[in-house]
Amino acid sequence: MGQSLINRIWELHRRFPWLGVFLFSFAVIFGPAFALFSEYAYDLEANPDIASYLNVAESGFDESPVRRYRVIIPFLAAAIHAVFHPLFNLLRPWTFPGPDFAMGMSFFAVNMVLMSAFGTCVYLLCKECKTSSLAAIIGLLTVLTSRWTAYFAGLPLVDGFYLLIIGLLLLGILKKNEKIIIACVLLGPWAKESFIFWVPILYLYAPVNKFRLSGWLFLSGVLVFGFRYYWDWTHGVVQGESLSKDLDHFNLILPSLKRLFSFHGIYEVISIFGLWGLLFFGILASSVREKLWSNLPSFALPVLGIVFLHAILSTDLARMFYLATPILAMIFGLVFDGIRRLGNHKL
Repeated sequence: MGQSLINRIWELHRRFPWLGVFLFSFAVIFGPAFALFSEYAYDLEANPDIASYLNVAESGFDESPVRRYRVIIPFLAAAIHAVFHPLFNLLRPWTFPGPDFAMGMSFFAVNMVLMSAFGTCVYLLCKECKTSSLAAIIGLLTVLTSRWTAYFAGLPLVDGFYLLIIGLLLLGILKKNEKIIIACVLLGPWAKESFIFWVPILYLYAPVNKFRLSGWLFLSGVLVFGFRYYWDWTHGVVQGESLSKDLDHFNLILPSLKRLFSFHGIYEVISIFGLWGLLFFGILASSVREKLWSNLPSFALPVLGIVFLHAILSTDLARMFYLATPILAMIFGLVFDGIRRLGNHKL
């Protein structure tokens, strides 16, 4: 019986090698994310993002003119809530600080899956850079143990969806998988409007015919703006209000730059990875640098530039710089391999 179970598990791993990474990511994230979810101070006035997404999930659309269109994750959470809220209410702790445990638990279920899938993408990206399996796990752990990973998995937010889209987009480019890329083109704007900043990466690096790519981007735009127009019309919302609010983000560039180049701003960025950042010192060795530059994808620096653009258009610097974690995980993995080979050579 035991041997049969082991054989089945091994067969499952052989057919779906990514499944083990997904379950590993889920296991690592679950504890910190659930602790945050169950203990977080849900001050909805101080956390307008959370308030907006909870409101959308409950069919309220009088919140932020930007966030009210990001409906996929709130609607998924609402669907889970409709089915499982009696069970979730039984599980509610006596001291839960949030407004609705069952709805929060529904978001938690959705975001745990999304962030675990994002972790799987990070691991596969590291492997595409020809890192060893151990180095790919190290790269993955730098992401899974970040404080922001628990934040995005545990709270009613939509960042996990956007991160998964970015991870899949980069993976699709490296694997030359047109289907993955087109899926990201169609879903990306539903995750966040800032997906438009990734269009240059698509044209420069995506292995897709540029004419077909333009057609898919056009279709994606028609679907998104058609939905927005219909939504505004049916809810009596002023047309173009959301676009005006999006453009207001450009007024944040100067304050964001000032904050970034302050002590607190630098600390915010460094704190994304904590002590994992010490791996960067490995770059001081020429052999490590050689491995890094020869295996890092050509889109790495442009992607970091796009993440920087996200950051300066938002005052939430660390949250936006977290978008760079797929690239930084690859760097950490390659540096770890380089350091290990350097140590083996000296021995």
